[in-house]
Amino acid sequence: MDEAASTTGEKKRLPSPQGVALAITQACRRDDVSIAEISRLVQSDPALAGRLLQIANAASTGSRPTASVLGAVGRLGLECVRQLALSFSLIENYGHGRCAGFDYAEFWSHSLLMAVATRELNAALGLGSADELFSCGLLARVGCLGLATAYPDEYTELLHQGHQGEALLQQERRLLRTDHIALSSELHALWGLPTVLCEAMRFHEQPGAADFAQGSRRWQLAQVLHLAWRMADFFVHGGGDRAHRITELKLLAGALGLADTDFSQCADTAIEQWKQWGAVLNVRVTDAELFSTMTQAPLRPDQEPNPGWLRVLIVEDDAIVLRLLERWLRDECHYTVMTAKDGQLAMAVALTFQPHVVVTDWQMPVMDGLELCRTLRASDWGRNIYVLMLTSADSENDLVRAFDGGVDDYLTKTVNMRALSARLKAAWRFVRLRDAWERDHQRLTGAAEELALINRRLQHAALSDPLTELANRRAGLNALSQAWSASTRYGHGLSVIAIDVDYFKAVNDVHGHTCGDVVLQRLSENLRTTARNEDTVCRWGGEEFMLICPNMTRNEGLKAAERLRADIAGMRIMVDGKLIEVTISLGLATWSGAIISPDQLLAEADKALYAAKQGGRNRVATAPESVVAD
Repeated sequence: MDEAASTTGEKKRLPSPQGVALAITQACRRDDVSIAEISRLVQSDPALAGRLLQIANAASTGSRPTASVLGAVGRLGLECVRQLALSFSLIENYGHGRCAGFDYAEFWSHSLLMAVATRELNAALGLGSADELFSCGLLARVGCLGLATAYPDEYTELLHQGHQGEALLQQERRLLRTDHIALSSELHALWGLPTVLCEAMRFHEQPGAADFAQGSRRWQLAQVLHLAWRMADFFVHGGGDRAHRITELKLLAGALGLADTDFSQCADTAIEQWKQWGAVLNVRVTDAELFSTMTQAPLRPDQEPNPGWLRVLIVEDDAIVLRLLERWLRDECHYTVMTAKDGQLAMAVALTFQPHVVVTDWQMPVMDGLELCRTLRASDWGRNIYVLMLTSADSENDLVRAFDGGVDDYLTKTVNMRALSARLKAAWRFVRLRDAWERDHQRLTGAAEELALINRRLQHAALSDPLTELANRRAGLNALSQAWSASTRYGHGLSVIAIDVDYFKAVNDVHGHTCGDVVLQRLSENLRTTARNEDTVCRWGGEEFMLICPNMTRNEGLKAAERLRADIAGMRIMVDGKLIEVTISLGLATWSGAIISPDQLLAEADKALYAAKQGGRNRVATAPESVVAD
């Protein structure tokens, strides 16, 4: 955060837990804190106790509901209770403030919907603790509240400028030397939220900006939070093209592997939960329509008992003719009708009315019927509108001009109403066939996208290690093959570093395999962070890892391997209150003229690794065959 906001005075003005929530937060920082102690603190706040019981029992699918605070705390876990107490405290104590331009009620309404949406999406995807993710969604945008709290006057002035997205972030940094994303991240770290959740929250507005491996848990969490944020924007803020925004939400859900029906159910449940939690937390919510209702496809014309399904726009500058046409089509044909007296007004009406058919005169002031038709055909939304031209011209040249301009049919004046009705029935059939084609096209497109998504997932699963989320041996061999081709063709350096965790069997024997898995995950995160962007970090099998390092000479490889060894040796891994320290042995091999294949390069790295282990472990060794001048 900037210098001004880092002063003691400013930090006091940032959002923070109070009362019982503060006591719970402080108690959970102690290693010896017990469930009984936290339960006593929760019981001192009846409102908090009731909310935690409600959440614990909501999460108890198939198990017996609990009526005790102790049972609720035990079921949720201390970390989850701490996060929920923090969240509820912030809602209660920061429901209003001094920032006149900041809508506190709308902020919490939006955050609450984001929280329940995150929770419901997680229920469908199974990414972690549903209740932790509830807090994650609720607190993802707390930096906005932080700016309103710390800079009420400045933030009011900034919000009145109406900036959104990246423009808002830039203005925040320009005026306040920080932004709501950065401040959110600082508050998340200050409150001790889990690192993996902090990283996902940091990229919830632009998940594509993160370097998370596609399909990894971090990637999925960031995508879920992004989708929940967009859902909250849709239901709370509204505005824009509803059909377009619904399509965007469905595409985001599809990228996570959620089918339309599953996502629709998630969204409906989120809306219902939003209303329930709004009453519990005294947060204002709107009477939003269910998502499934919004997305129900309209009936086709041949299924629709009411002809009003067909929307007709009449464009005519003669007021008498306009009234006659309107009465006939509305009263006799029972269509839904709108009118305009010239082409320019018709364009404005068509944008909102979205007619199926336009019945237009040719000769009109401002914009005539032919120009109106050409303008409609130039727009994406107007290309499929059926245009029926009314004209007194019947020469062959005039008709050719009309059809070249995009007219679908014509009728000569004076208009015969029975002939007009017959032509509109033809338009009805055209609209029906067009809509049927569009539905079939959407189904095929959706099926193709779903198949592509499944293929990407299968490919990711085939090339990644499920425990560590690193590339697996197969992906590593592919990366080595590509790097070998580039090095041998252009003479670039190429090094591989074989890694083995020292005495890892003892970790499993003493602490159990679950603890061993955590150690491997932490070690993998360290390797991924320390390696260069162009390196490929692989889990080779068991406790063995391999680094494929293109454009790396032997001397550079020795420095990189020693840096890795020192970083791992300095790690302190806490699992269930137990401190575990590990070291690694590393074997380096670098391509030279004496090495004629990738397999030989790997074999040299294995020899070097063996030498490191024989030499006492926790050290780096090189294969003699790979020692060449750089």
